[in-house]
Amino acid sequence: MTNLRERRRLRTAETIRRAAVVLVHAKGLDHVTAEMISDAAGVSPRTFFNYFPYKEAALMPPPPVFSEAAIARFIAGQGILLDDLVDLLGPIFDEIGEDRDYVRMTHEISLSNPKLQVLRNSTFHEFEGLIAGLISRRLGADSHSTALHMAALVSASIKVGFQTWVEQKSGSAADAILAKIRDAKTIFDV
Repeated sequence: MTNLRERRRLRTAETIRRAAVVLVHAKGLDHVTAEMISDAAGVSPRTFFNYFPYKEAALMPPPPVFSEAAIARFIAGQGILLDDLVDLLGPIFDEIGEDRDYVRMTHEISLSNPKLQVLRNSTFHEFEGLIAGLISRRLGADSHSTALHMAALVSASIKVGFQTWVEQKSGSAADAILAKIRDAKTIFDV
């Protein structure tokens, strides 16, 4: 359970992110400053820079956080690896899409700006590395190449699942994303 200070920190970061997305969606990235975002979020520029090193960083989602217990369950898992991975990832995708319009705005912004595309790709690459590390820990020392391959397939499935959800008018992001991950078992059986 997070303490009060951590909850406040998460809430402030989310307030800044939302202000950044609304402003950039309305005005364009090049016409928005960190000071404008700070003002819209009701924080000082100093506070903004305590949370984000530059304005583009405020437009990226927070990194996923897995509990130590969830990581331990995944690494010790004896079931089908992909099913256990879906169980690990499910909770982080449940939060996506609670505000579909906001998520759609973030997606449109990231696709419309080359700087943000690079930052988004870097974020996905880091996430892919995290997943590869967890898979490698589960499979053992000689599995690094296999873990990288699996993580790349999962990462691609997440991207396709998210894109599918963005284009839909209903359904949850978690359902769309996790369905694409599950499809990785049989996608080549055509």
